[in-house]
Amino acid sequence: MAEAKIKGMEIKVDRPLATEALKLHARLMKAAGGLAEKLPSILASRRPGVSEEDKAKAEAEALTAITGIFNSVSPDEYARLVGDIVGLAKIKGPSGQYDQADLDGDFSANLGAIIPVAVFVLKEVFGDFFSGALASGSRGTTAKG
Repeated sequence: MAEAKIKGMEIKVDRPLATEALKLHARLMKAAGGLAEKLPSILASRRPGVSEEDKAKAEAEALTAITGIFNSVSPDEYARLVGDIVGLAKIKGPSGQYDQADLDGDFSANLGAIIPVAVFVLKEVFGDFFSGALASGSRGTTAKG
């Protein structure tokens, strides 16, 4: 379980079941289209110790990716996808208890937190998946046939 403080909210995320992660991954890749290749670098920019320059570059790539997603899916599909991503997080309430995040209930008054929370969730849920896929690809290119 990973935790972070984002835009004044204490967020934590647990890994979903593999089946649910794969379904979400497929939806994300379908929506992102050709921009999906940038997702690993965007997620990597959230690691501790990353330079401000690399973070800024990744933020720009994230905005480009989001614009591409807007162009590839309907607004309703986009809202469902982002809601499902954000919905994997839990937010610490005033009582100290963590409750499942709700896009409308928790973010309508804090729209600026949606994308940072979504990126945090994606990093935690898919970070290993993307780094494993990248490692497999690099091994595949160096293997001799």
